[in-house]
Amino acid sequence: MKKTLSVLIVMCLAFVAPADAGKYINEHLPEWVNVDVQLRHRYSWKDNADFDDGVDDGKGKHEWRGRLSIALMPMENLKLFYQLQDSRISHDSKLSTSVAGFQDFADTRQLYLQVTDIASFLNVDSNIDYGVRLGRQELSYGAQRLVGGFNWSNVAQTFDAGKVMLRFDDLDLTVDGFGGTKTPNNAPREADGFFDGSTHDLLAGYYATYKGVENMTIEQYLLHRKTNKNITYRPGTTGELDITTIGGRFKGKIADTHFDYELEGAAQFGDHNSLDVESKMAVAILGYTFDHDWKPRFAFEFDYGSGDTNSSDQTQGTFDNLFPTNHLHFGYMDLASLQNINNYRLQLTAKPTKKLAMQADLHFIFLDTAKDSLFNAGRSAKRTATGNGTGETHVGNELDLKAKYKVTKYANVLVGYSHFWAGDFLHESGSGAQDDGDYFYIQSLLNF
Repeated sequence: MKKTLSVLIVMCLAFVAPADAGKYINEHLPEWVNVDVQLRHRYSWKDNADFDDGVDDGKGKHEWRGRLSIALMPMENLKLFYQLQDSRISHDSKLSTSVAGFQDFADTRQLYLQVTDIASFLNVDSNIDYGVRLGRQELSYGAQRLVGGFNWSNVAQTFDAGKVMLRFDDLDLTVDGFGGTKTPNNAPREADGFFDGSTHDLLAGYYATYKGVENMTIEQYLLHRKTNKNITYRPGTTGELDITTIGGRFKGKIADTHFDYELEGAAQFGDHNSLDVESKMAVAILGYTFDHDWKPRFAFEFDYGSGDTNSSDQTQGTFDNLFPTNHLHFGYMDLASLQNINNYRLQLTAKPTKKLAMQADLHFIFLDTAKDSLFNAGRSAKRTATGNGTGETHVGNELDLKAKYKVTKYANVLVGYSHFWAGDFLHESGSGAQDDGDYFYIQSLLNF
């Protein structure tokens, strides 16, 4: 009863709080200070996520997240940014999984110093805008298939990193070079240490974006991941990872048509323990927006992440999709990632009103090879290859439905439902009867 009352209070505040609350706060602060507050609540219920009909595993939980952001800008090109995040979870008695990944009490999510347009600041004549950012920060690039903020998560994802930002205005080109370690997620009441390297997971590289071609964005990147901890891909094979990913992405619209497209591909090489890494990924999307007031768009998408075809050779073929926001791409039930996967996606979106956005996705998910595992959105093996002796690759089909309504300019509500039909791989590789899965959620978000 208390949980339900708390949810009702939060939703009522979304409707009755003054729309200019954030503006009012900042009007009473110095011009060089800006404060933002974000409050999010999500109730979700997931049933049969293990696909075992013999286990009663319906799980419901409330996720609460608050963020306080403070930006200090004493000079035009100088910014000190701080973001406090408080993440908590409450749940019913059936939730048996660890809550550690959902909670982090009153901790620093971001804290960085940023300096831009250094050439002008130093009174140096240059056609390049130099900038640097140092500290705990969110890294998010492209479609977030390889590096993203993972903001669907209650805790989300940041890095203790340094970044150099180059802007070539005459060339319509930007290049970010960065390096750092993934922020640790300690116990909820323990602060996450700065630059302590406790995650033993290093990311470094560059991401370039070119917009000099009409109706097109071209991106090229090189990303290097090195761990000082053991990573497991093949069953029974674990070790440190030292890999480089090089790839590119094209996104745009076809001139004088209603078609849009996106293409991305990457190759990966390096070492996993004593194994040589040779893996790859590819994504292709073609969309069409109809000439209608609702702006309906239909799209077909294919996602490919290579798997390991031979568990006894010296080559590791499983693609590692690094630090992604997998939730955006491979089904909202988070049962798959861009590893050992062939995902076929049909998508329909529409905006019946300015405030209402609707989306329907249908995924047909297959393993790239039956000799490798099924990896979930957290990039861990959900079903191992050793349990799949039949050669089946059809994981299953997932239907995702969601609607987002903008209540006011500062508040919105998101409602979604997903259903997963278990395929032959799950039926043949698991013990006991395999059943379908369901997922429901409702989320309120306030920004002011």
